Amino acid sequence: GYDRSLEAGKLNTNYLTFALTFAMCFCQIYKNVFIFHNLNLHHRRRHHTQAETIIGGNELGRKVMEEARHSAIQFAQSHGRKPSLAVITVGTLKRYTHASRRVQLYSNHSQSWFTKTDTGRANGFDVTEIQLDAETTTTDKLLSEIYKIRDKVDGIQIMWPFPPHIDSARVFNAVPVEKDVDGIHYIGQTELGKEDAYPPVTPAAAMELMKEYGVNPRGKHAVVVGRSPIVGSPVAYMLRREGAAVSVVHRDVEDDILKELVGQADILVTCAGNPGCIDAEWLKEGVEVINVGTTFSEDFDCLVSDVKGDIGSKASRFSPVPGGVGPISSPMLFRNTVKAAWDQANAGESGWKKETASIR
Repeated sequence: GYDRSLEAGKLNTNYLTFALTFAMCFCQIYKNVFIFHNLNLHHRRRHHTQAETIIGGNELGRKVMEEARHSAIQFAQSHGRKPSLAVITVGTLKRYTHASRRVQLYSNHSQSWFTKTDTGRANGFDVTEIQLDAETTTTDKLLSEIYKIRDKVDGIQIMWPFPPHIDSARVFNAVPVEKDVDGIHYIGQTELGKEDAYPPVTPAAAMELMKEYGVNPRGKHAVVVGRSPIVGSPVAYMLRREGAAVSVVHRDVEDDILKELVGQADILVTCAGNPGCIDAEWLKEGVEVINVGTTFSEDFDCLVSDVKGDIGSKASRFSPVPGGVGPISSPMLFRNTVKAAWDQANAGESGWKKETASIR
């Protein structure tokens, strides 16, 4: 009376249950592998994309500094002395208020703008820093300091801005063209046809960074935010010389015009030193952004740019803060200084003498 067909049916049911369970487990495993693979691929693509959008200056800064160091060593071997630089500052500049903390935050503090003496000594230069009191220093006293030092060094950098009672025109004119390593006379000299005039170092750093990454201004609309005589105006001039159509926006321009021009920029150079004066939402899709203006935020204990918001959501490429233009500025100063040393030494060897002109 034993029914074997009943046992066979149970066996078939067990096989079917096992097969279905195995198939479900296999599908889940495949699904998990597929999800993991896609997440990993997305991460790799995202990392790769982020890397491509960053216009970083650390490596370029090291390269320029190494070239300046090598040239300084050769100069010392040829002339028995190091290339020399004098840096003159009147009062405490706003951007130096948190200098020690800024150095800590910099991506490459070994060549920071705030450690020129140490950077110079480490790379074969003699650096003299002269600090004058803002309250007691008159224009004549500042001129006296320039006259005392200018025949003893190869290059002079006068830190800007001055206290309001200082006559900046008289001060800048006291710096000899051949020792003007921060490019005070750059625009005037270039307009007169002197193509090898020493450029202002921060604008030159911005242009060098653009060149390194293939950011080509020719035929583009470049918008410069800021018009200072040491950054905004010279970088606008340099961009024009490279073939860009340049708009300069400054504090006297209404916000709606600022927003409109920023939104038209193919290349945006920010050098206002005014955190958050530009909203990333204003940027045109695909714009290339060079952040020059860098400010220390006490509230957040960090360095911030002139642009607030997610620059990467709109810009095809942008220089970060810190780690963009900053690491190149100081090396450019020492590049100019060693070039000035060679130029003056070669002029002396060629028989040229600086003599007072006389009317005959």
